[in-house]
Amino acid sequence: MQSSRLLTFLLFGFCTLFLAPEVQAQKNSSKYREFPAYGFEFKPLKGFLDIPSDESDKAAGVIGTLKAERGPLVKTESNQRLNFNPKCVVIKIDPKAAVTDGSSGGGLRGRANTDEAEEIGAKEYIKLLQGASLRRDEFKLVVPEVSTIKAKGIQGKREIITTFVVYSQGAFDVVFDCYTFQLPDYKILFIWDYPADKKIAKKWSKAVEKSMKSFRFDMEDREISSVRAVNSESNYEDLLEFHQNDVDQTPGWRLLEVPSKQYLIKTNSDDNKNLKKVIKRLEASRRLFEEDFPPSEPITSVSVVRLCATSGDFQAYGDVGNGVAGFFSPRSEELVLYFGEGGTAMTFGVMTHEAFHQYCHFLFNRSEAHRWFDEGHGDYYGAWKMRGSNLVPEEDMKGGLARTPEIKRMHRNGTIKPLKRHIRYDHGEWQSQGPSNVSCYAQSFSLIYFLREGARGKVKKKYWKEEYADILPNYIKHLNDGYKEAYAEIVSNAEMQLELLKDADADFKILETQRDRIKSPWDFLGRDMPQRKQQIWDKAMAESWGKIDELELEDRWLEYIDDVL
Repeated sequence: MQSSRLLTFLLFGFCTLFLAPEVQAQKNSSKYREFPAYGFEFKPLKGFLDIPSDESDKAAGVIGTLKAERGPLVKTESNQRLNFNPKCVVIKIDPKAAVTDGSSGGGLRGRANTDEAEEIGAKEYIKLLQGASLRRDEFKLVVPEVSTIKAKGIQGKREIITTFVVYSQGAFDVVFDCYTFQLPDYKILFIWDYPADKKIAKKWSKAVEKSMKSFRFDMEDREISSVRAVNSESNYEDLLEFHQNDVDQTPGWRLLEVPSKQYLIKTNSDDNKNLKKVIKRLEASRRLFEEDFPPSEPITSVSVVRLCATSGDFQAYGDVGNGVAGFFSPRSEELVLYFGEGGTAMTFGVMTHEAFHQYCHFLFNRSEAHRWFDEGHGDYYGAWKMRGSNLVPEEDMKGGLARTPEIKRMHRNGTIKPLKRHIRYDHGEWQSQGPSNVSCYAQSFSLIYFLREGARGKVKKKYWKEEYADILPNYIKHLNDGYKEAYAEIVSNAEMQLELLKDADADFKILETQRDRIKSPWDFLGRDMPQRKQQIWDKAMAESWGKIDELELEDRWLEYIDDVL
């Protein structure tokens, strides 16, 4: 759920034959899709929906993505018939951007070098955006079919690149139909994709070409933005201006404020009644989290929530499948949800679950807790229901999100993992512990439910001991203290290095590395200091779970599952 979208811009939606009839190539829309910040517009194909750009998109120069709601059927290499939903990705290429053939990391930005002559072009972007889906050696040999195109008062270059692409649901030949227009200050690149089947490609090629002929540019229409870059620590007015400008780039999206000014909501939903309920529950969730987990210092960060109108919008934006109901991205610090077609109950439960992850991200100053703590609390609070303006406890989440049936089943079958192991798993071990893909959530939920309800005085003494109430507060305190100490050391060492290098002819990259460590010590800790992070985790566990008899608690907890849950 936290994976980068950089390699998946051109992925598509699949569905089986009985769900999708043959679809003809689309006609042009009668309306122009404007790009006001860049002074151009074009008529996309009918039935293409705008997908907002996230931070990974923007870092790659992507300024717009449009995806077909429906698309043609395609036969895969294994003779399956699947539905392919074409996309159009719009990219701004700055004039000095160039790429080397080196192995430097950092995606497109890491490979950009203003001293090289070879400018980034369509083929390079396809390779970057598709990633492992391409057969690299084969793709290198592909020669684009190049021609010119005359649009509205401007001439562009068309490159048709046909290559074999391997997707998770099937492999087949795909046409990447690319159009480049040179504007005064930069280039605009359109990358369309559609099946290479002759019948399909012929129809789509003509439709796409017609769409591109509608491209027009007017320097005077360009709305040059003066909005400054921000992060979650920026002041509220700057954040408001930045995110308002961001939603203005994608038709159909708007920005909503909340009374507390602790959240900003981006949405394409016009369901104002339920949007008010969302705001009410978000505000109540934040009050609850701050009451149960008082921060050592006030959290001034503003949380951004993106609420999609439909599951289709959500899946297209997040590049996720049907099994995902919501997610929080630590990289963008954005919480992403959608209104469920079956009602809002699931939306509200998932919202509070993911909002807890977002709160913990700021509570622990952008570092991580163990999964038993993070996911267990997410499910625990996700079950709570609104009463007036506040959230009140509820035993479990509704429908397919309920955890109690799974933990009861695990107890009967003897598949509950030993407590000592479960609470010390790293993230990968926790996620894969089994026996089912939701067992990890169920076990952590039942443990947190036991500890939280016990601390609230709702668990009988038969199962509960007063010392158990100190486990969670001690864990939080020592985790926080450990991270703060590590951050201070990282910043101090980086400042010392900069002081030593200030009179030397130091390499720019070395200086930037030290500045980045001062700016974001949590990134350096998580990426380059795994042993130190583990020491912090171990200390937090020793100062919390290490203070009680774990085996005795485990026996009481299992008995509680059997008798009460």
